[in-house]
Amino acid sequence: MDDLLISGGLDNGEGLAGAPAVVDAPFGDGHVVMFSINPMWRGQTHGSYFLVFNTLLHYGNLSAGTGPGGR
Repeated sequence: MDDLLISGGLDNGEGLAGAPAVVDAPFGDGHVVMFSINPMWRGQTHGSYFLVFNTLLHYGNLSAGTGPGGR
């Protein structure tokens, strides 16, 4: 995948093409959710705030679809 499809002014976005937007990594007994953008930055669109809210509301389902034991 060499094409980056995004709406808005993004210059030189080749480094982002094919890269993950959200990563959920097991850490001890919990999870670390990492975003490739800062979804709570004051200049982001209102829709990006819901990336964080969705993670907070559904924290109990982060292991969904990963198989037995959540790993």
